[in-house]
Amino acid sequence: MPATSVRQGTVVLATALILLLCTTVFWVHFQQTKPTNRMTVAVSNIQHTIARHIDPFYSADQGTFSSTNNIMDEVDEDERDDDEDEEFQRTFKEPSTPPESLPSDPYAHYIYQQKLTVSHGSSAKQSKRRTIVIGDLHGNLEGLNRFLKLINHDPRKDVLILSGDMVTRGPQSIEVIDTARKLGIKCVRGNHEDKVIRWRGYLDSLSLQEREIFEAGGVGEGEGNGSNDDRKEQEEENHPNVPADLNRQSEHYHLARKLTKAQYHYLRSCPLIYTVPKTLSVHGVPVHIIHAGIDPKHSILKQQPWVLINIRNLLADGTPMRKKNDGQGWSDVFNDMHHHRDKKDDYMVVYGHDAGRGLNIKRRSVGIDTGCVYGRQLTGYVVETGEILSVPCPRVAPE
Repeated sequence: MPATSVRQGTVVLATALILLLCTTVFWVHFQQTKPTNRMTVAVSNIQHTIARHIDPFYSADQGTFSSTNNIMDEVDEDERDDDEDEEFQRTFKEPSTPPESLPSDPYAHYIYQQKLTVSHGSSAKQSKRRTIVIGDLHGNLEGLNRFLKLINHDPRKDVLILSGDMVTRGPQSIEVIDTARKLGIKCVRGNHEDKVIRWRGYLDSLSLQEREIFEAGGVGEGEGNGSNDDRKEQEEENHPNVPADLNRQSEHYHLARKLTKAQYHYLRSCPLIYTVPKTLSVHGVPVHIIHAGIDPKHSILKQQPWVLINIRNLLADGTPMRKKNDGQGWSDVFNDMHHHRDKKDDYMVVYGHDAGRGLNIKRRSVGIDTGCVYGRQLTGYVVETGEILSVPCPRVAPE
């Protein structure tokens, strides 16, 4: 057989083998990359991500929480204070219902209750005193100054108590704190102070070297490489003790870093409940100043801290909710139960937190968050007379 024919036959055979090999490789790849398989893998990954970041929010030794809410739930405008960073909240959203127990971390340093002590002076002097509860300020110093001018504030006869959320959203949180300290204004802890306090508590728990490393890890919005999920996972690995609901891109973190020790200790001194004795109340019952509200099925001394600084609504089964798109306002339920309470156990609640409902006066509760930070009003409640006082505020944050 001529050499040329042999070479041609070899080339044909080699070509056929190459085509067969390519066809086999293509068929195997096609079977492994069908759309259904890719979708299954994607869904599996999504489910794993959701499970990892929603359940649990709190460490096993301090109770767990499993959210039943969709992590992409739409947020009401007046609840944006609870969802500051949209990208962060998609994956690391705070619970809408309370965990089994609180505190969730060792950085909260809660003071459960303080009582206002009344000095025994002349009846004429006592008749002139005023105990005024002031609504949410959110860093609006001008609103506070206008209110002080309205009431012609006299530290010798006035006791002022802030109902929480004096900080963040507005531009002058530090100045509000300094003014409150200078004037001896009392306070209760709001959900915004809670985050600032817990952030500062965490930072103070680190050694100098650990804190430098932590703060160098990307504190600005948008800093760092990779997706938000990747950055958060890396942070969890490097700093496992950071509470899962705290966001390093939030203004709470930045404010916590700026506070002096005196400013931080002032915020920490704010109890969850500030109680004014019944002898001062126009209604003849104790007045409990609380940031958000209470769970009516429990006594005032058996409330969860999470509830006191977060509640807005109650579901039909009695579950406290941070949002108000489901259920009924806690104050409606609380006041409906008024006639069932023993007279000796009767009391009144004055609270803030719920700018969406605005001024909300009922028989045994008064809601006084009237949206000062959004350019609406700053409202106060006078315990001795039941009088409502208010001033217009400059708008310092978008609504």
